Amino acid sequence: MNKILLLLTTSVVILSGCSTTKSIKYPTAGSRSTISVSSEQISAMTESGGGDYFIEGSQITVGDASNALASPTSGMFGLIGVGVATAIDKKANGSAVSKSNLKRAIKFDDLVNSKITNALQSYQIDSSLKVISPNQPSEIKVVPYSRISFRDKPNVYVAFALKSQFKNSADGNSSIKRFYHYVNNQKAPLSDWDANNNEMFLKSANIAFDTLSKVLVLDAQHQLNFEVFSETKQKTCKLANGFNSYYFIDAPDNLCIGVLKTTKGQVLQNTVFVLEQ
Repeated sequence: MNKILLLLTTSVVILSGCSTTKSIKYPTAGSRSTISVSSEQISAMTESGGGDYFIEGSQITVGDASNALASPTSGMFGLIGVGVATAIDKKANGSAVSKSNLKRAIKFDDLVNSKITNALQSYQIDSSLKVISPNQPSEIKVVPYSRISFRDKPNVYVAFALKSQFKNSADGNSSIKRFYHYVNNQKAPLSDWDANNNEMFLKSANIAFDTLSKVLVLDAQHQLNFEVFSETKQKTCKLANGFNSYYFIDAPDNLCIGVLKTTKGQVLQNTVFVLEQ
């Protein structure tokens, strides 16, 4: 098992807000729901790592350049100690990309809006579901984002994800969030990621958001059941290094969609992992 990916997976669950095993369902079919992609950032309080650096005007965060917050001594002085460690981490994370081409106002809303529109054309089941312009009031709000991790220095791992917020039709239409994370093995020095005007980064973002958009569109139309698992997918959906801690569900085409379970075997409903194939 790849230690780095295991740590990143664990971090994802922690950062995705309060995990729940309660059923999550999108608005009912035929309800004329709309999808709009937002250019806002994820929440620094509840959806990012402590000490993560938010690139100004961007949907990219940076983490793991320092381990001050992870040190046991950070909690020895209560909230003051945690606050100091968080500030140290944030400064280190900001410094790690201070000279990078990635430290600029990069947003994914237009890209993801196009990807979701294309995915809906390919997988349209609910004819009443529509994609509208970015940053508009909608029943389904999607926030794309990326996180640059320096946990495996000098190599850098870049994660891409979608946050979807909507009213849970399985729980009295209460507001709920579901996170879709793209998982792969790709790691490289920061100088590779931002070379040639961020060519490698943008290519990876294009691939990741294309796949994630397909999964979101299928899920929004109630085409994915996170309680029904596939023996075939469990055997075939693996990364190159054999890392596999996920339970894979039935899914169309070559999509590898996995979830995590609690020690009691209950599915964590908030977080979905989509493996690169």
